[in-house]
Amino acid sequence: MAEDLTGNLLFYLTNAAPTLVTALEGFAIAAAISLVFGAVGSLTGLLERSVSRVALAIYCLPLPALLPLISSLLGPGQPTRITMAVLFSFFPMLIGVIAGLRATPADIAAIVHCAGGGRLQILRKVGLRSALPNIVAGTRIAGPGAFLGALVAEFSGADNGLGVVLVVSQQKLQTAQTWGVAIVATVIGGLLYGTITAIGRWLHVDPVDSQTSFATVPGAGRLVRAAEFLTPPVALIVIWVVIVQFGDVSPLVFKSPLDVLDYLVSGPAAAAHRSALATDWLITMRDSGMIFGVGMAAAFIAGCILVSFPALLRLGLPLLLVSQCVPQIAFIPLLVAICGRGFAFIIVTGLLVVFFPAMIVIVTALEERSRSTIDVVSVYGGGRWATLRFVRIPGSVPGMLNAARISIPLALFGAVVAEWLVTGNGISQAMTTAATTFDYTRLWADVVVVSVTVIVLYEVVAALHERARRRFSV
Repeated sequence: MAEDLTGNLLFYLTNAAPTLVTALEGFAIAAAISLVFGAVGSLTGLLERSVSRVALAIYCLPLPALLPLISSLLGPGQPTRITMAVLFSFFPMLIGVIAGLRATPADIAAIVHCAGGGRLQILRKVGLRSALPNIVAGTRIAGPGAFLGALVAEFSGADNGLGVVLVVSQQKLQTAQTWGVAIVATVIGGLLYGTITAIGRWLHVDPVDSQTSFATVPGAGRLVRAAEFLTPPVALIVIWVVIVQFGDVSPLVFKSPLDVLDYLVSGPAAAAHRSALATDWLITMRDSGMIFGVGMAAAFIAGCILVSFPALLRLGLPLLLVSQCVPQIAFIPLLVAICGRGFAFIIVTGLLVVFFPAMIVIVTALEERSRSTIDVVSVYGGGRWATLRFVRIPGSVPGMLNAARISIPLALFGAVVAEWLVTGNGISQAMTTAATTFDYTRLWADVVVVSVTVIVLYEVVAALHERARRRFSV
């Protein structure tokens, strides 16, 4: 492996260059969009929440499975790859901008207002500066995300790039070359992560590891909550209809919502279509559930061990942070060689995709207990187990639900990629088959059903998180 990497270093760097260029272009576009939408959204609270929910809906979409549709809309070349890089990096960056602008100091904003400054001046002179820690935190996750998006996009057909090398090496069973791609991709992701962190430090900004949150505004009535819940599907349907009606797209590829409704509900073969889709959907939900369950359980156990032994936490935390720059998809061919194509592969994929992000959130939640409360347990003779059982775990319930909420789309992503590249079943394989047989109505129906499923699951866990936050947080 080391021989192959050093002996063919120029080959790897030559193929890494176009992938990195695509990632940087997508990252720059996502940064511009995030700043514009975040700044505009901060001026009106309702618009801010709507933008957040639409970004969430995009985040929950099965992006790898959308490659045929994006390629049909934009062409199979560079625009498609840049779009995937934007979609993979847009969400964490936007959340960083919005969370940072929400943290604008009210007293300093009031001073600017009293001096005659309007909302724009407050945003420019106070909001953006105070938001820098959150913006840096979002961008250092978005950087490796953009690279992952560019890598995934190259799977659908490109002349060069690390994604092309990864697919070819998997097909030819060239394990050494697969390891080489995984290592190079990890190094590039780490460099992106480290560069953004270094820029933040140069700007005297200490990045924060914020948790993704879409809590309803306190005191919001049922009408407002219903409007927030309906914003993502309505926005996506409007975008969908606009593209179909006014975009220069092929009617063979781009089906309307009515076409999908007829396919699943009112058409003569609707029952057969629903049955076939349900079979594939159940397989994907089974795989997603296994990935989610294994990843969350492992993250919870590991988090409890780390916070109970501070020395381990100090050693393990840097590893957790660095793990965010690893493009997990590059290791999937290696997992196949180790685990095969059965349930063992799905379980290890869960550990790879869900474990580290969930563990960071869970460790943060377990650590956020007041020192005085822990001291009370210690005074009465309680050890690590008692502190964990009576203080840390009950108080971290909201954080654990937040980790679950973040992990739901990640688990679906892992299942879709695993089915697409390895297992050859489930709804991802059905999408691939539908694209190759020009059955685009089935492809759109699959996308709609999967997207609705993950958004509903996310919102259910989000509602549980909000209730737990009010009840358990101390």
